[in-house]
Amino acid sequence: MLPHRLAAQDALSGDFSKRSEIEKRLAAVRAESSALPTDADPELRQRLQELDAICQFHLTALDVLVKAQAGRDAAVQALGAWRGFTEPPPYSILLLDEVRETQANLAAAQRAGEAQLRIFRTEIEAARDKLDAHLQAEREFADEASSATTPEARQSAERSVKSEKLSSRFAAELVARLGLRLQSQQAELDMIGPQIELATLKEKALEGKIIFPQKDLDAVQQTIARERQEAVAALVATSRQSPTPNPLLTWKIEFLDLQKDFWNARFEGFSTKDTAVAKKALATLNEHKTRVDDWTEIAQLRLAGGSTAAAEIDLTKMRESMQQVARIQRRITFAIADLEGEHVNIPALDLVTSRLSALWNAELYLAEETEVVNGNKITTYRAVTVAKLARLAVILTVGWLLLRFVARKVESIVARKVGISATAAELVAKFVFCLGLGLLMVYGLNTVRIPFTVFAFLGGALAIGVGFGTQTMLKNFISGIILIFERPLKVGDTVQIDSVTGRIRSIGMRASIITHGNGIDTIIPNSNLLENQVTNWTLSDSLLRHSVTVGVDYASPTREVSHALLAVAHEHGLVLKNPAPEVCFEDFGEKALVFRLLFWFDTSKVSADTISSDLRYMIGNAFADAGLIISSPHHRAQSNSNS
Repeated sequence: MLPHRLAAQDALSGDFSKRSEIEKRLAAVRAESSALPTDADPELRQRLQELDAICQFHLTALDVLVKAQAGRDAAVQALGAWRGFTEPPPYSILLLDEVRETQANLAAAQRAGEAQLRIFRTEIEAARDKLDAHLQAEREFADEASSATTPEARQSAERSVKSEKLSSRFAAELVARLGLRLQSQQAELDMIGPQIELATLKEKALEGKIIFPQKDLDAVQQTIARERQEAVAALVATSRQSPTPNPLLTWKIEFLDLQKDFWNARFEGFSTKDTAVAKKALATLNEHKTRVDDWTEIAQLRLAGGSTAAAEIDLTKMRESMQQVARIQRRITFAIADLEGEHVNIPALDLVTSRLSALWNAELYLAEETEVVNGNKITTYRAVTVAKLARLAVILTVGWLLLRFVARKVESIVARKVGISATAAELVAKFVFCLGLGLLMVYGLNTVRIPFTVFAFLGGALAIGVGFGTQTMLKNFISGIILIFERPLKVGDTVQIDSVTGRIRSIGMRASIITHGNGIDTIIPNSNLLENQVTNWTLSDSLLRHSVTVGVDYASPTREVSHALLAVAHEHGLVLKNPAPEVCFEDFGEKALVFRLLFWFDTSKVSADTISSDLRYMIGNAFADAGLIISSPHHRAQSNSNS
C-alpha cells in the first residue's frame, strides 16, 4: 500500500498551470487506481476514473491556452506589420464586402467570446463553491471519525473522509482547468481585438476608392449561373430516383435566382446617378432582404426540428446552405446601407450593448484565495466586478433600511414590554442595528461572491491608520455603554462639566447632548463625561436646594425680615415643605444686612432660574408691604447654588 499512499500524498502538489505537474498528478491518479484491490469500493474506483479524465481535460485546456496565446501574438504582429494594400486604388466593391464580412464575423465572435467569459466565470465560482463544500465535509467527517464511539461508525466516517478527499481533488483540478479555459478565452478575445482593428484600418483605406465595374458583375453572374446549372442537373437526377423532389435543391435554385436579381439591382444602384433609378434599386434590395430574412427563419426552425420536413433534408448540407444565405444576407444589408448613405459596420445598438456589457462585467480586482487540500495549497482567484459591487450596494441599501425599521421596532417593544428606561432601550436598538449591519456585510459579500481577502490590498499601513483613526471613536463608544449601564448620568439629569451646565437630552453611542437653559445644545464626547469631573445635580433624585440672597437696611428688624422671607417661601406653591425652607442671617455687609433664603424644589417641575425669579418678585412685594427696606443696588439679590 506504500505506492498508493505516496500517490495520494503527491496528487495535488506542484503548479496547476504547468504541463509537467499536470502529467505528474495524472500519473499519481493512475497509480492509485492500479494499487486498488479487486474488492475495492466501486464508488472509489469510479471517482478515480473521473479524476483521471479531468486531468486529461486539464492537459487539453493547457494546449488550447498555448494555441490561443500564439494566435493572439500573431494577430498583434499582423496588425503592426500592415502598411496598406499592396495594389494601388481603385478597389473592387467585392473587396470591401470581404472586409465588412470579416468585421461582422469578428464582432459576432467577440460578443460570443464575452458571453463565454461570463459563463466560465460562473462555472469557476460554482466549482470553487463545490471545493469549499467538499473541504468542509471532509473536516466534518474527520471530526466524526475522531469522536466515533463504535468501530462501525468510525469506519463509515473514514470512508466518507476518503470520498470527500477525492471530491476535493476533483474540484481543485476542475477549478484549475476552468481557470485555464478562462485564460484561453481571454487570449482569444485579445486576438480578436487586433483583428478588428486591422479590418477597420483596411475599411478606412478603402473609403472613397471603391468601384463596381461590369467585369466584376459578369464574374459574379457567371458563378451564379454555373451553380444554378449544377443544382438543376442534381435536381433532375434525384427526381429520376425519387418521385419527391429534394427541397434543399429547390431552395438553392430559388436562392440563386434571388442572388442574380440582387447583384443586378446593386449594380444599377451603384452605377447610376439618377435618383429615381437608385430608389427603385433600393426598393428591390429591401424586397430581397425581406425574402432572405423569411428563408433564414424557416431554415432555423427546420434545423431545430420545428418541421416534419426536417427529416427529408440533409442537415449538413442545409447548414452549408445557411452559411451562404447568411453571407448574402449581410451583403444585402451592406448594399442597402451604401445606397442610403448610412453604412454601419456593427449595428449601433449592438455596439452600445456590448460596451455596456463589457463595463458591467469589468474586473476591478482579482482576490486571491488559498485552500489547503490534503496538506497542499490550492490557489484560485475570484474577480471583483462592477456587477458584483452594484449587487452588493443594492443588498446593503435594502438591508440598511430594513435594519433601521427593525431597530425602531425593537426599541419600542423593549421600552413598552420589558419596562427598562428609554435610554437603555435606545442602546439595545443600536446594538441590534450594529450587529445586524455586521451580519449584513458578511451576507452581502458571500451572496455576490466577494471574498474577505479583497480587503487585503488595503495594506498594513492603511490598516494601522484606520486603527488610530478609530481609537477615539471606540473609546467614546465604550464610554457610552458604561454611561448607560452604570448610569452615573442619565437622560434628564442636570449636570455641570467644566463651563457647561445643562440638562442631558440624550446619551448616544459616541457622544451625549447637553441642552442649556437658553436652548443651545452642546455635544460632548462620552469619554469626557467619564474622565473629567462632572457635577450631577440630580444623581440620586430630582430634588435640588437653591438660595436667594437679599440685603436689607441696617435699621431693619432682623426677625421680621426672617419671618417675611419664610412666609414668601411657604406661599410659593413649588417650594417644598419637606425639607422645609430656612433663612440664614449670613453677614453684616458694609451697607446692608445680608440674608439668604434656602429652599428645596423639584427640578422635574420647574427650573432654578424660574423659581428664583418668582421668589425675588414676591420678596420685593412682601418687603414693601411690611415696610422693610432693601439696601442699595450694590447689594441686589443674587442666586447661588449649593450642593
